[in-house]
Amino acid sequence: MDNKKCLFERFGGDQQVSELIDQFYYKVLFDKLLRDKFLKADMSRVRYQQKRFFSQMMGDKNTQYTGRDLVEVHKGLNITNQQFDKFKVHLKNIAQDMEVGGADLEELLDHVEKYRETIVFNKAA
Repeated sequence: MDNKKCLFERFGGDQQVSELIDQFYYKVLFDKLLRDKFLKADMSRVRYQQKRFFSQMMGDKNTQYTGRDLVEVHKGLNITNQQFDKFKVHLKNIAQDMEVGGADLEELLDHVEKYRETIVFNKAA
């Protein structure tokens, strides 16, 4: 692992992030626990914004997330901790299938975990 490169670069750049997000939403749309959150969504737009968000989150200096504020996007979805955890399980499994190394995988999941409080609004469930 080259620690001088950011996670985005170690992950493989735009193409690999796009593949991760495309595979992720394929899984999510067939997951009974998660799919209802996306029934009314423009999935092309969701994928595009998520790719930009992940690229920036992973350290790509050339990409800037330009989507809506994360609180605004998620506040009406009533997302639970269980759903957030399932989101991370899908992400982890896909990244492992893409042969993302252990330390890079943990870094990715740590980045995602930092957004739990911003995305989960239904704390009781």
